[in-house]
Amino acid sequence: MRSKILVALAIAAVAVAGAALAAIPDGNGVIHACRKVDGGALRVVAKASACRSGERALAWNQRGAAGPAGPRGASGAQGPQGPAGPGLASFDSLAGLGCSLDGQAGAISIAYDASGLAQIHCVAGVGGDAVIRINEFSVGIEGALGDEFVELANTGTAAADLSGWKLVYRSGAGTSDVSLGTGTLADGTMLAPGAFFLFGGSSYSGAHPADKSFSAGLASAAGGVAIKDADGNIVDSVGWGDATNAFVEGTTAAAPPIAPAPGKSDARHPNGHDTNVNSADFTIGDPTPGISN
Repeated sequence: MRSKILVALAIAAVAVAGAALAAIPDGNGVIHACRKVDGGALRVVAKASACRSGERALAWNQRGAAGPAGPRGASGAQGPQGPAGPGLASFDSLAGLGCSLDGQAGAISIAYDASGLAQIHCVAGVGGDAVIRINEFSVGIEGALGDEFVELANTGTAAADLSGWKLVYRSGAGTSDVSLGTGTLADGTMLAPGAFFLFGGSSYSGAHPADKSFSAGLASAAGGVAIKDADGNIVDSVGWGDATNAFVEGTTAAAPPIAPAPGKSDARHPNGHDTNVNSADFTIGDPTPGISN
């Protein structure tokens, strides 16, 4: 009780001194005091360093609960403009960029012939071309080799009529086609510009539903697939692993590994990227069936 009375008297004494009172509590909401070792008398001080010889420093935290947030201040001035972003990484990065032909908006399309000669076109208006590519494929996942797919993409500017087309498979050294899916695609099968058509294996389980299913399995070590038009012409193809069949363009793509779900796939980046060399056009990554890579 005596100690409480002494503390109250000390605080009252400090209140008389206006300059000292302004510092109690300090800027952090802490009250400082000095306790005399002999007798226990307390006196309130502005800071702990004011304690004398024979006294010990004490402190009480007086900070209360935070009050409500104040109104938002005015916005500061806009900072300087940042540095320019990176330029095009390669010639093929031009594909898909905007262009204009006879006043019509379009997109740049790049094609290579067998000798590697590149042709660049501005494809614009309703008279554009459909460009069908095998855009991505998977040969199964760990524990479910039938959970595989082949994705087509229309990277052109016009709709593609796929009536009578078919997707076929050959083993690594195969010379005959195995149809993926029952027969050819139905009459009136159209693929809009920028859209995808997905063939799913016997146990395909991807988030995007397959447009057509197939039961024949794709060999994981080596194989090839091709999309053929209604006249039986190869429109696009890809071979992987150590395949030597006729579907290989240039050199084979690396075989996508059999990995835990969702597995791995070979895909073109960006969509439709085509140099007619499978090893240059396809890279291994996470599967994105039915959507953009």
